[in-house]
Amino acid sequence: MADRDGTGAGGAGSGPGDAAPSAPAPAGDPPSVPAAPGARREEAEQDAESPVSEPEPGASADADMELLRALLSRTLGLGGDRAEPVLDELSLAGVGRFIKSDRCKNIVCMVGAGISTSAGIPDFRTPGTGLYSNLQSYNLPYPEAIFEIGFFKKHPEPFFALARELYPGQFKPTVCHYFMRLLQDKGLLLRCYTQNIDTLERVAGLDPELLVEAHGTFFTSHCLRASCRQSYSLAWMRERIFSSLVPKCEKCQGLVKPDIVFFGENLPSRFFALLESDFGKVDLLLIMGTSLQVQPFASLISRVPTNTPRLLINKEKTGQSDPLMSLMGFGGMDFDSDKAYRDVAWLGDCDSGCLALAELLGWKEELEELVRREHAAIDAKGGDRDGGSPQKPQGDKDKDGGSPRKSLGDEGKAQSDPTKSLGSKAKAEKDPKKPQGGDKDKAENDPEKSRGGQ
Repeated sequence: MADRDGTGAGGAGSGPGDAAPSAPAPAGDPPSVPAAPGARREEAEQDAESPVSEPEPGASADADMELLRALLSRTLGLGGDRAEPVLDELSLAGVGRFIKSDRCKNIVCMVGAGISTSAGIPDFRTPGTGLYSNLQSYNLPYPEAIFEIGFFKKHPEPFFALARELYPGQFKPTVCHYFMRLLQDKGLLLRCYTQNIDTLERVAGLDPELLVEAHGTFFTSHCLRASCRQSYSLAWMRERIFSSLVPKCEKCQGLVKPDIVFFGENLPSRFFALLESDFGKVDLLLIMGTSLQVQPFASLISRVPTNTPRLLINKEKTGQSDPLMSLMGFGGMDFDSDKAYRDVAWLGDCDSGCLALAELLGWKEELEELVRREHAAIDAKGGDRDGGSPQKPQGDKDKDGGSPRKSLGDEGKAQSDPTKSLGSKAKAEKDPKKPQGGDKDKAENDPEKSRGGQ
């Protein structure tokens, strides 16, 4: 969501022409005594002789310039010595060796919509297939209005119609989701910060304690009336959405909204509560499927220690240094300059990147088997993919989610062969940094606004 920084106002009643009264002298201070005329003359002569009485012309400007140089050197890496390399090689192989070393114990993942597109969930801005290209039937003033809280309160129908297209329970987690599951199972995952609202991290088996759903989730819903705030389960909301009903609170008849973050709403408190401790002790930051354009999520990359490696797995490079943002304290990533020392970009789709990294770690067969086993289990349950186990709300009996309409752009189909991408997608990983998919992969379409307009 957009930044919501408040600005402080001046004191009440103060203004350009208001002068504050002088404070009374503290009790016990001796009263000031006027100096004798001779003393005043002597003081004036001493001031006139002082070598620092007046700065030389241009001295102030030189000092300001030196201060600016120091600031630029510290924030932009201009001047000074090159930082000591953190990895033995700025490549996926170098990251793999770092993960296998005893220096890597805590990995934080930052993920966006790009990790879920292979599950059949459309992104936002791809021409022709993105969500914003398929909203004409909803008669919106502009596409983003469907995810604005003010518009939703007045016109909730378009959002709930779209929600039927994207509702959890229709999609399976991807290879990328299960790679994070492996990190968890091996005791390496400190936390996963996701911008996605599709609940696929939960479906893949990530422990909710290791998950921060930065832009909220469909998993729970609440009445919007501040005096009520009644909570509702995923099953309750799903029943109403697929019955084409606008969900109303059973207590007060107020409007009920899934706990996803709309434009105009604050991020969950859990996001702010954990980021300080997590990003202070992370050994490796793994960024996948996000264009790092939505704040404050995007600024997290600058919160890691300066000796923490950062790996981006994405269709295009992103998060690189912007001079203005750097001056504000949001240092970007540096993949290509002669001062690069810790940032690595692997260009391609997220599943292929995770397979390539898993192969370097010796985990590829384990990852492929995990995907096959978990997808088979999902199919055996008849499509129970809502992430409700083991935290499923009571009364969650509608496991198949009704009969949702065909998803936008015909992208809502679950993978018919859960292992189709396994192996074949990783064949090109002999050069792990080689881009995959040619020109069509270059449209990384604002993926961090993952399925909720965040």
